[in-house]
Amino acid sequence: MKKDEVRRLFPECVAFADVCREVFGDGVKLVYAEENGRSIGNRSEHDPESVVNLKDMVLDSRPMGEIIAERDKRRAK
Repeated sequence: MKKDEVRRLFPECVAFADVCREVFGDGVKLVYAEENGRSIGNRSEHDPESVVNLKDMVLDSRPMGEIIAERDKRRAK
C-alpha cells in the first residue's frame, strides 16, 4: 500500500506517528495501525508482565518528588 493511501485510510494513526516523528526524529516508523475497522502492518506480541499502560504513566516535567508529594497530599484529603 502506498503512503498516500495509508494516510487516507488511517488519518488518526498517521497523525500520531507524525507527532512522534516531530518529537523523536525521522527514525520513528508506524509498524502497525488499527483505525475504523481496518488494520495494517504486523501487530507485535508482548509479554503482559512487561507492559506499562498509558494510564499508569506519569507524563509530567516536574521533579518526581514534587509529583509524589502532590499525589500524597490529594490522597490525604
